[in-house]
Amino acid sequence: MVYITMAPMYPTMNSGKVDDFLVAIGDTVKIGTPVAEIVAEGYYTLLSEFYGKVTEIYVNEGEYVEVDTPIIEVEEYEDVEPMREGKKK
Repeated sequence: MVYITMAPMYPTMNSGKVDDFLVAIGDTVKIGTPVAEIVAEGYYTLLSEFYGKVTEIYVNEGEYVEVDTPIIEVEEYEDVEPMREGKKK
């Protein structure tokens, strides 16, 4: 398992509010897939850094989360090279 964490939008960011999840448990994500809308002195979209299936969401929409806190668990697919290279199997 790997985790998508609350990433900082700017160097001094300590936390952000999960405004909206763009994925659900069971969805497949790939590198660059938008997974959540975050509010923290602005509005930004959190992107996946992994290719796999969403297996757990740890926080609720509207919840404030500290930077580097896991918010989504992903079961990473073993055969990631075709996706990283932009190729389909």
